[in-house]
This record gives sequence, C-alpha cells and structure tokens, in this order.
Amino acid sequence: MSSPYIQLFRSELKLDILLSLLSGEKRLSALREELGSSGSTIIHALNDLETMRLAQRAGKHYRLTSLGIIEARLVEEVSSTVEVLEMFQDFLLRHDVTAVPSHLLRRMGALRDSTLIQNDATELDKVHLNFKQLLLTSRRVRGVSPIFHPDFVGTFQLLLSEGATVDLILSREVLDKTLTLADKGQMLDYVERDKLRIFLADEPRVALTVTENSFSMGFFSRDGGYDYSRDLVSNSRSAIEWGEELFQHFLIEAERLVLEDLSL
Repeated sequence: MSSPYIQLFRSELKLDILLSLLSGEKRLSALREELGSSGSTIIHALNDLETMRLAQRAGKHYRLTSLGIIEARLVEEVSSTVEVLEMFQDFLLRHDVTAVPSHLLRRMGALRDSTLIQNDATELDKVHLNFKQLLLTSRRVRGVSPIFHPDFVGTFQLLLSEGATVDLILSREVLDKTLTLADKGQMLDYVERDKLRIFLADEPRVALTVTENSFSMGFFSRDGGYDYSRDLVSNSRSAIEWGEELFQHFLIEAERLVLEDLSL
C-alpha cells in the first residue's frame, strides 16, 4: 500500500487535476479557475504529478501522460462508485449483493444516475406499478427473475403480441408457475419464431430487467427473502450497459429451453 499511485488518493487536489486533464490539456489559468485553488498550490501539485510521470508540461499547457490517463480513469471509476455507495448506502446494506460479480461491483459507479423506487404507506404497490410501466414502454426486454407475480404473465404476453422480443432467465419454480398461467400455444409460437427465448438458471439471487431504454434491479434481503418493496431503476446509458453485462454474466451459466422442453 506504499505505492505512490495509491497514496495519490489522499490528495483531493491531485485527483481533481487528473480528472480535469482527462478531458484534455489545459493552461494553469484554466485549472485555477476550474478548481478554485491558487496558482502556487496547483503548480506544487502538478510538480508532484510530473515527478510521478502522470502529467507533463507542453509549452503553456499541462496534459496527462499515458500513465496519467490510466490513473485518471481509475480515479474516475473509484469516485463514481464511491458516489453510488454514499447515495444508496442504506439500500445496499440491507441486501445481499453477492450475486453481482466482483468486476461489476467495482464499476457500480455506472449506476450513479439511478433512482431508488420504494413502496410507502400511500402507495403499497409503487414498485410493482413502476416496473409494469417500464416493461410496457419497451420493445426489447432482457430479464433475470427468481420471483413470480401473476401480472408478469399477462404483461409479457401483451408485449410479445405487440412485436417485442423477450429474453428471460428464470428459476425452475418461476418457469413452472408461469407455464400454469400462460397461453401455452401462444408461448410456443413466440419461442418458435425466436421472439421469446427462455433460459433456466439455478436460483439467481437478483431480479434484473434491461430494456432498450431502462434498467431495473432488485435484491434479496440479508435475511434471505426477496425484497419486493425496493427497486433501483435508471434510464441512463451507463446503467443500461452495466445491466447488459450483468445479464450476460447470468446467461453464460443458463440453459436455453427449446420447444420440446416447453411442450412437456
């Protein structure tokens, strides 16, 4: 932990300089105006960054070296992830996040533009209704679901009838319950036309939905039960891309079901 690249995180000014120069080379006057520090203080920090070979002077401008760009990207990632930890501290503490792989946990800063939707005393089904609305405004849906709600069957059938494409990773229990309520003939038709793809997974410990314009995620509580009262949602591109990666993580281990599997 004695590496100067780690110790750098103790200096807020140096971190701010790295992030500022990440957008392009700048004069000292621009850095002074942007960061609100005196010129002498910034020069001292820049000298240290030059010594570390993270920044260099080019005429009257300062810019990042190749090492500096890498360090600045790391700083950017850590800063945004810390922001998410601070914003959703209580939510994360209450839930089991171990289903999310470590490389995506480190990049949770991608969710910084998310909103926590919660049920309350006046809207007991706020989370559920918000989720249905999210689905009904989508035409491409990818979901991971360890939970079942009767409304989901009708909602997905409506989506498919209107031309949407749906990929679902389900637990065996959720699949069995779905098959008891769904129009099996329609379901098989959508599978045959590749509009609906169903995958089976061993009890995924996260509920995830990613569409072309939205992201939604729910977790199990620390006591083991699924928390139906809270969802993290976002319309940001970074959250959607993060969610796509999480979906692909579960997809790798899932088994795709074919017509014969669903016709039993």
